[in-house]
Amino acid sequence: MNKEVSVLLPGAFFENDYHRKLNYLTLKNINCIYIYDHSINPVETNQQMYEIKKSISLLQDSTEFNSHLGICVLNINKRKMNLLFSDYINPLLEIKNFRLGLGTGDNKYEIMEENFNNNLDTIISELISSYIFSTQGKNLFVGGTSDKKIDLVKKYSIGINQWLGNEEKLKLLANNIGNIKNPLGRFSHCQKIHKINSSLPSNLEQIFVLKDSNLEDFYSQADKISL
Repeated sequence: MNKEVSVLLPGAFFENDYHRKLNYLTLKNINCIYIYDHSINPVETNQQMYEIKKSISLLQDSTEFNSHLGICVLNINKRKMNLLFSDYINPLLEIKNFRLGLGTGDNKYEIMEENFNNNLDTIISELISSYIFSTQGKNLFVGGTSDKKIDLVKKYSIGINQWLGNEEKLKLLANNIGNIKNPLGRFSHCQKIHKINSSLPSNLEQIFVLKDSNLEDFYSQADKISL
């Protein structure tokens, strides 16, 4: 595939044989490895999730790792504003060419015990004034295609990510506002492996959502990425 092809790691990825799985992914033309920011896996709801800081550390420390890193997406309302920056955003953006996705969260996949109602517009503005973003370097994008998110994409020339669903809306967005002169992030679509769409435009990053599985199944999923 002559596209931006990435993967989103399953929740139990680090529990068994993660070095072998990482090594297998290096054989594929994968641009970025993303992690979730969930307590419960939104794909396998009976599975607990890895913890962000620990998973990032394990990936960075692995000799098998040779892709970019990203998070899809960081829930800005899950943490107090000062801790959101000091414990998560700032350390993540110290990583070379990190792809930072920001979301506002909902109760679809996990109960939000605390919601700090942090302002996404304010956070994006502060990030752009503090860091240099581009599609070739550090990336900044929002998760979701609501009208409010689209307005922020237009306002700041950042990227946007659509979680599963029909990609036609994302194609239209990419055609209408995705061809800005100096975008600060990519347009991307999270897709299930069995729904690979080879006709997706080359300017859209495909993020394949890997499921928790045994080693053989994991290899099988990874093989489908390169078809």
